[in-house]
Order: sequence, then C-alpha cells, then structure tokens
Amino acid sequence: MSVVITGIGVRSPLGCSVKEAMENIQKGTRCVAEIENLDTTGFTQKAAGEIRRKGKVVKTEPWVDRKAKFLDEAIGDLISEFGHTTKYTPGEIALNVGSGVDYVDIETLYKKREFEYPPGEDISAHYKSVKLINQIAAKYEIEGGTNIFTAACAASSQAIGTSYRMIKKGYRKAVITGGSDSMINYVNYIGFQHLGAMASGFEAPYACKPFDKNRNGTILGEGAIVLFLEHESKAAKKDILAQIIGYGTTMDAYAVTDPDPEATSLANAIEKALEDAAITPEMIDCVHLHGTATPKNAPSEYKALKQVFGSKTESLPVYSLKGQTGHLIGSCGALEMLSAIYSLEHQVVLPTVNFTEQDPEAPLYIIKDKPLEIKIKYLLKLNSSFGGENTALVLKRFVK
Repeated sequence: MSVVITGIGVRSPLGCSVKEAMENIQKGTRCVAEIENLDTTGFTQKAAGEIRRKGKVVKTEPWVDRKAKFLDEAIGDLISEFGHTTKYTPGEIALNVGSGVDYVDIETLYKKREFEYPPGEDISAHYKSVKLINQIAAKYEIEGGTNIFTAACAASSQAIGTSYRMIKKGYRKAVITGGSDSMINYVNYIGFQHLGAMASGFEAPYACKPFDKNRNGTILGEGAIVLFLEHESKAAKKDILAQIIGYGTTMDAYAVTDPDPEATSLANAIEKALEDAAITPEMIDCVHLHGTATPKNAPSEYKALKQVFGSKTESLPVYSLKGQTGHLIGSCGALEMLSAIYSLEHQVVLPTVNFTEQDPEAPLYIIKDKPLEIKIKYLLKLNSSFGGENTALVLKRFVK
C-alpha cells in the first residue's frame, strides 16, 4: 500500500482554487506579467508570477507577509473543502512546509525608520516565519509537529518527500505538506537581481523559457500550495488524486548557485527514488523537470537523465511548468505537483510554455504546441536548488 494525495489547497499565479489552477494548466495560460505589488523602479526585470484570483492579481498592504497569509488560506481551503482531517486526531497530523527567508517590510522601514506592528498583529513587520507557521498550525489544530524546510528551490519537494516517508514508516497518520514562498518583496528581488539569474530582453509573458536555446534566466513568482497525504489504507478511493511511491534526495555541494555540471548527485537522487519505488528506469513514462530557464539548468538535467536512462533519454517526454508561472522558489515543487497530478489524471504530457527552439547541449524530448497523449503509469518529478540540493519523487497513477 502506498502514500496517497487526497486533497489540495492552492494560492498561486494559476489561481486560488484547484479548479481554476487545473484549468489554467490545461490551457497553458501565461501568468507572468509586470508586478503590481511592488514598485519595480530601478529593476531591469519588472515581471513576476503573482498570485491571481480569476485572472486578477491579489494585492496586499506592504506590511503583509504574503507567504504566511496565503499559507493560512491554502490550509484553510484544504481542510474545509476536502475535510479529511476529521478522520484523525490533532496529534496524528503533522505540518511539513517548504518556505523562504523571513519577510522584512522594507518599505515601511524606509519611510518611518522603524519596524511596525501590522494592525491587529502581535509581531513586528520584521516577520519571523517559524512563529507565523506555528501560529497557523495551532489555528488549525495540527498538533503532530511542524517542520519547516528552507532549502530554496528544493524546499517544498523535500517537505513532500519527508512527509511521504513519515507516513510510510508509521511516524504520522497524515501530513499537510507543500510550500509557501513569495519572491515579491525587495529583499528577494534585489538578491536575484544582483545574482544575474533573472531573464532579460524578452516581453513579460514570454520571458521564462525553459529548455529553450535562447533562454537567459528565470522569472520569480509566489504561491502557497498544500497537499494532504495519508496512507492508502485510510483513504477513500474516490478521493485519491495520485500515489507517491518513491523519494530520493542528495546534495552535491558543488557551488552556492551553480548546479554540478556533471549532474552526478542529481542522477543519484533519481536512482534512490527509483529504488525506493521498486521500479526500473524503463518503467518511467515521463519526467517533470525543474526547468528554471537558466542557462546551466537544462544541460545539467539532461546529463542526469542520461546517466540513469541512457539511450531512452532522447525519447522520454519531459515538461516544465515554470514558463507559465515563474519560479516560486520555496514552493515551486509543490505547485508543480499539480501539473504532475494533471498528467496522471488526463494521461498527457503538456507542452512546455515558451519553449520554441531546441538547445543542442540539452537534446531533451520537449513537447511543443499541443499535449502528447500517452499512457502514463509512473511519473518522475525533479527539483534542485542552490547549494546543490536535489530531490526526486516518483508518482504513480491511481486507477479508481
């Protein structure tokens, strides 16, 4: 028996409900546009994937920590719409989330020269993520422990993988897991601007170009996406969205920002996930890659796949969601689980938005223009982050 996904809560560029997000995944809606929640004067890149509801950007006051606000809302939706938590006592459910750095209200600090307490809050506008997330857990009576993962782009995938292991080994009956991060603030945006990691020279909706020969950087984003994980034996068949059957994680420590060009550690994470799932590489039907649209990402992922899948690599369909949404950093893996679930449910590999021209250094099988209809039983999901942290998750289609 496997660990299964039976609920979702979402706040993302794709929308603020599961239905809306899945519809935009299907349509390939470009959700990247000029930022509305931040004054981007002086920045060379002014676009991002902001949280949208019915196509409109959700705006907040500068003192609001968006990653905390939307995590609260996403968990609230998950509990109210799916209701699975009622099967368990508060102590049987854990909260494992990927997140980002503490939010700092730079705008108010600059204008008033002091940190302020937001209206009705008891903590300063120099937020502390741990305290806020623990408050959210208490609000929803999640008493089985709270674990926060801060491994940048791999954070939410590590949270999901760890949750899978906790349930598989019997440490907890169920886990609310995923990630919540917002790069739409001065600290994060200035950091990525100085890193030179953001795309330039392209119009906003087309700026993030995963795998494309002409890609030159990523686009930032934000979102809070949570999944309800429980053991298959406890789940109603009608509620099961997908099975998680394997997880592997490694760290190459090659460089602070660059992936290991040989991708040995990422390949090892894939091998560990396949071993955990008790399947062979030949059984994987498609791969949802990290696909950041940075110059070094695609060749690295290609080399990792080549080490594991050999000659099958060039015919193995791959996909990235980031062209649609931008890069959500600490919550990117959680959002991308929605597209993985979509692939399993609808038996398609979706076209990668903004991909037009093949990169000879990464001759991946990338779908263009329209979905590829194939039988998908096993799907591999990869994420990697600064510092060389790599994650691989194996998902299996659940036939009801």
